[in-house]
Amino acid sequence: MNSLINTLFNTIDGSESHKPFCNHLITDSGDVYKTELELSGFSKKDVKVKILDDVLHVVAKNKERSKKFKLHLNNAVSEEHVTAELKYGLLKLTLPKRAISGGKEIEIKT
Repeated sequence: MNSLINTLFNTIDGSESHKPFCNHLITDSGDVYKTELELSGFSKKDVKVKILDDVLHVVAKNKERSKKFKLHLNNAVSEEHVTAELKYGLLKLTLPKRAISGGKEIEIKT
């Protein structure tokens, strides 16, 4: 299961301005993935979380410093239902898994 999580959340990035999430624990909690990022010294107004082109971006910036993280979702997460909570310098992200359809049988025409 851990190799599945590592595959889903592969963060290959040549940029040094982004830290990959692979340095942070991502847990599979059944129907959601969960992760936490340490952002002490940043307030809620300093932190932006967005999803663009199936990549979750976290940018924390204030007068003293900045941190950037990104996470490739690889179409495994329901983007509309992602939640973020910042308390005591810890950003908690809940990433609900995308529903897997039962499939569809395709009729073969003759």
